[in-house]
Amino acid sequence: MRILCVLFACLVLPAPAFAGISPVTPIDGPSPDIVDFGGTAMAPDGTGGIVYRKRVDGRTHIFAAQFDGNGWRAPQRVDNGQPFDSSWPAIGAGTGGRLVVAWVQEFGPSSDRLYSAGLDPGATRFQAPVPVDLNVGESTGTYPALAMNGNGNAYLAYLVMQLPSGTDPPGYTRGELRVARYDGTYWSGFGLPLNRNVQAPLRVPVAGATPQVTIDATGNGILAWQEPDDALIDRIWARRLFGTNTGIATQVSPATWKDVPLRAPVDQFSLDSAGFGQGAIAYRQQPAAGGPLVGTRIMLTTIPETSAPNAAAFGAPRIVDGAGDGAPPVAPGPAAVAVDRVGDTATVFSFAQRSILIPADDRTVRAPERLDDGRTSIGGTPEVDIAASGAAVAAWQVRRGSSGGVGVTERRADGVPVSQALAAPAGGIVTGFALAGSGLGDGLLGWMQGGQVAGVVVDAPPDPFAANAPTTYVRTPPQIRWDMPAHAIGDVTFAVTIDDDTVAENLKTTKLALRKRDLDDGVHVLQVVATDPSGQETTSRPADLKVDLTKPRVRVQRFRNRLVQVTVSDPTSGVDNTSVRVSWGDGKRSSGRRTAAHRYRSGGPFTVTVSARDKAGNRISSKKKVSP
Repeated sequence: MRILCVLFACLVLPAPAFAGISPVTPIDGPSPDIVDFGGTAMAPDGTGGIVYRKRVDGRTHIFAAQFDGNGWRAPQRVDNGQPFDSSWPAIGAGTGGRLVVAWVQEFGPSSDRLYSAGLDPGATRFQAPVPVDLNVGESTGTYPALAMNGNGNAYLAYLVMQLPSGTDPPGYTRGELRVARYDGTYWSGFGLPLNRNVQAPLRVPVAGATPQVTIDATGNGILAWQEPDDALIDRIWARRLFGTNTGIATQVSPATWKDVPLRAPVDQFSLDSAGFGQGAIAYRQQPAAGGPLVGTRIMLTTIPETSAPNAAAFGAPRIVDGAGDGAPPVAPGPAAVAVDRVGDTATVFSFAQRSILIPADDRTVRAPERLDDGRTSIGGTPEVDIAASGAAVAAWQVRRGSSGGVGVTERRADGVPVSQALAAPAGGIVTGFALAGSGLGDGLLGWMQGGQVAGVVVDAPPDPFAANAPTTYVRTPPQIRWDMPAHAIGDVTFAVTIDDDTVAENLKTTKLALRKRDLDDGVHVLQVVATDPSGQETTSRPADLKVDLTKPRVRVQRFRNRLVQVTVSDPTSGVDNTSVRVSWGDGKRSSGRRTAAHRYRSGGPFTVTVSARDKAGNRISSKKKVSP
């Protein structure tokens, strides 16, 4: 993966948008009533939304704004009818503009409640809130994580924590990891906690070390969380989810490194999945005095898709912070990871003020790439999403003095990068941001800045695709077809070119019957240009179109001594030798040769009859009288 550094403009006002990066859209505010930014979600078709909290009449409530594929709709309150403070908003997106939002509603001492509300495809208003869990305790550490697939199925993972007691180790308390599944209409709980050991204490949760969940196109998922092992060392654990059934809990972060005990915790991690259960976890591993690691390290581990033989557990971890066997120059910031359906990954994190991206595949960890241009005073806590085509989108925070913003870069599948610095019109410092991707290189970016919620859409061009032409010569103008390129936002139209000349345009289907006037005999270069609503173009890989519309030619020559020669030729596709038949008119015949000769015994006249076809299937039948 190749993502280049951005060249920042002034961060006080929004910069003009580049081709695939929309202008900044103010969603709400500026207002002192906007409390914080909750999150972003994007579906495979490019629709999605953002969620945030805002005070109304002195109470904090949940608001969401939908991106419907064409533009942002006005934000609306989601926790309608609920009179108390709401917290912990999370959002998921499905195709057609579907959204689901979850949150916690204050109810009473140690009895808060988890709710959700859905926005169905084509609807303009969220449905009334429905309960997911009527008792999540005192919601000081719920940290819900919500993932939805294109079909509208979703998983919601969250914590139900008890207050620390005198019997708990410092920094730990008892709690349950719970998961609920959404079928597009109803929520169903798993009926039991999904901790590895529900009797063991959990670290008091902090951002970045709380449960995460994903869901694939089939409705299966991956759940990852932090939990101490039997030696009370915080490790990362994961298990697969199959509907409302679960796989076994397996340890992801290792207890040893190079055969030496690793008695140090993981304090932050990131989970992503793609395809049919291909997954990746990046995490920040702390060192221990006298241990096998020097300094805090960023590690990466992956798991293949569900049908693979070794799909039950994550594989061995690799260090992916670019420092090799030595210690990083400074402790890296929180890591975020993205994986595509073939298992390639991108891990992003901060080193001091630098935002770094590390690409990797199943065999190689490639060199670090810097995302920012060096003109920021903070670590960017970057986020990333990638596609199997090579397309990618990344975003990170930036700050210079009292001004802030976000940097965003879009990389096309052909490797061309587009980068920009963005800021909400209100200016000021960014206090929360999130990036969600479609899995095809598109992204929805939302953030809070200066008391204002803002959003940006990153629209990737259509993916590379193929145009299909007959592999052999054709004798009539063919109907050609091409693949529908993978794309998210909006529909695409097509133009068909032959030898760089456009023969049809503004097509919405993936086939075209060519006309005779479009073609001459010979080998032509066929390409199809796909254009999305933003005017971004992707040209198909070239295909050879072999055309021969002309019949073969027959030449009859007379030589001395009553010798006559017949020659069949075709300058384009060539003669099919097996089709040549010559009747010399005197009872003699020849076949199987483009050139045939015959010596007559008398002067005739004789009628020579020749039939043949070329390799495109054009046939000729010719008769000619000769007098040898």
